[in-house]
Amino acid sequence: MKAKHAPLFCLLLGLSMAAGVTARECPVEAPRQIPPTVLTGGFFDAHPDLFWRSMAQRAERDRQPARALDYYKRSARYADKFSQAMVARLYQEGLGTRADPVMAYIWMDLAAERMYHDFLVLREHYWARLDALQQAQAIERGQQVYADYGDRVAKPRMERALRDGRQQITGSRLGYVSSGLIVVQRRGNEQGIATPGSIVYDNDYWRAADYWCLQDNYWRPALTPSVEIGRPDTVRDDKAVGD
Repeated sequence: MKAKHAPLFCLLLGLSMAAGVTARECPVEAPRQIPPTVLTGGFFDAHPDLFWRSMAQRAERDRQPARALDYYKRSARYADKFSQAMVARLYQEGLGTRADPVMAYIWMDLAAERMYHDFLVLREHYWARLDALQQAQAIERGQQVYADYGDRVAKPRMERALRDGRQQITGSRLGYVSSGLIVVQRRGNEQGIATPGSIVYDNDYWRAADYWCLQDNYWRPALTPSVEIGRPDTVRDDKAVGD
C-alpha cells in the first residue's frame, strides 16, 4: 500500500477490526460461481445481497441508473463488495447521481476492504484522481459510509439473513436438509429443472463462514487483466423474487 493511503487506511482499519477478529482462515480453492439452478425465489429471500444486486443489474440494463444506484446500495448493506464497487463507479461517472469523485473513492475503498485484487487496483486509480483537498474530504466523509456499510456492521446483517433462511429449510429450526429433498425451478431459463436439495442448500451458500470464504476465493485473485469492473454471471436474468 502506498504511503499516501496511510491516514485513511489507519482511520478505517479500526472500523473493520471487529469483523476480522473472529473471521476464520479460508482454505484456498478455485473460484466458483453459484449455479443458476440454485438461484430460486427462496434462495433470494435469504440472500438479500444477491437479490438487490440482481435488481440493480436489471435497472442498469433498463437504463435506470438512479434506481440501480439505490439497489446497489441496498445490496451493499449486506456486505456485497461487488455492489459497493458498482456504487463507486456510478459516483465516478455521474450516473444516476451527480459526479462525486470523493464519494467514488470512499466506496471503492470500502469495496477493497477485504483486499480483493481488482477492487484494490481500482481504488488506486480513483485515489490518484483526487487532489489534496479531496483526499482530506475522503477521510472525513468516509467515516459515516464505513459506519453504515463496513463489514463490521454489514456482515452481521447478512449473517442474520442466512441464519433465518436456513431455519426455513423443510420447516426445521436446525436447518436439516432431507436426503430426498428436490428443488424445482419455477421460472426463468432453468424452469422445470430439478436440483437435489443437498446442492441448493450447500453449506457454502448458507453458513456464514463458508459463504464469506466462497466470496474470498472468487474475488481475491485477479479476475481480469484490466481494471474495468465486469458483471459476474452469478445472478440470472429472469425476475428475482424477494423483499
